[in-house]
Amino acid sequence: MIRIVAAAGLAVGLALALLPGAGADDADAVLERARTATVREDFSGVVQIEWLADGEWRTAKAKVSGTGGTVQVGEGTRQAEGRGNDRWIAGVSGWQAGWDEPVSGEVPAPSAHWDLTLSRADSVAGRTAVVVTAVDRDSGTARLKVYCDKDTGVMLRREVLDRKGKVVRAVGFVEVKKLGGSRSAPPAVPDTTAAKTKSGEKVDPTPDEVVDLPKGFHAPDRIAGGFVLAGRYLREDETVQLYYTDGLFGFSVFQQRGDLDWAGLPRGGDGIVVDGADARGYEVAGGTVLVWDRDDTTRTLVSDAPMADLRAFAAAFDDGTRDHPGLVERITDFVLGPFGWR
Repeated sequence: MIRIVAAAGLAVGLALALLPGAGADDADAVLERARTATVREDFSGVVQIEWLADGEWRTAKAKVSGTGGTVQVGEGTRQAEGRGNDRWIAGVSGWQAGWDEPVSGEVPAPSAHWDLTLSRADSVAGRTAVVVTAVDRDSGTARLKVYCDKDTGVMLRREVLDRKGKVVRAVGFVEVKKLGGSRSAPPAVPDTTAAKTKSGEKVDPTPDEVVDLPKGFHAPDRIAGGFVLAGRYLREDETVQLYYTDGLFGFSVFQQRGDLDWAGLPRGGDGIVVDGADARGYEVAGGTVLVWDRDDTTRTLVSDAPMADLRAFAAAFDDGTRDHPGLVERITDFVLGPFGWR
């Protein structure tokens, strides 16, 4: 689960416009244009992911391309693809997951929770850029910077800052081979293969849009911090997949029945406590991952937000499931990587 979830954190899809000194409305417009830029523009190049783990900076690079509205990141068995509302993740035996239900829940505008400013920026990979900065209204601290190409609107770089305003994760182009110009036909749709359980039984990897969750699973409409439920899925193995957003940061929650198998977790990680429950946190190229269990349910939380924010979200999510049992909410779409916020 962690490997597949982390692999999905390598993607692309944003952009820009307008002039320095513009207000929040203009910044919102820049982000909205960025969100849809890859539908309009073809591009190719190399992105570099930088993240802080155990006090040390780590880096990874991946090829990225956008062709006919389809974004492809990585290659071989470490590959993700997105086309419109469709998402696929490659594994050692082929494409392991694919789903096509759009996010149809209430998605707040970025300015609903953040103070946004728009200004000129240094060039990124040789491209002229502007930057949207999102500031926490309570602390006055910058928490996110989104750099967008001035000519095409494609996002060039995204920087995540911690609660002290320091960059702890970034992903962005280090080489741009093509950006804009004539559009090409999209590649063929990936053919997903059935995954196998431990017993060897094949299961459909495609999550389904659901109205009601299985007994024992909950999905609060809202989570403290301005997050709203944008939707949900149910996999054939009864893993529940939820997606929350505050307009800029997305949090995907995976829930499975049963206590957490600590021995089965990947090596490394940090021991963390979530409201009295033991948890394990990982900082990987694809994002930040937090795993814990509560009420006989194993929960995996994934985002590109800092670990402190995941811990706070996890505690608030647990509180929400206790305070609001049996809520019926909407649909979900797993965010394709750190370039997307919805």
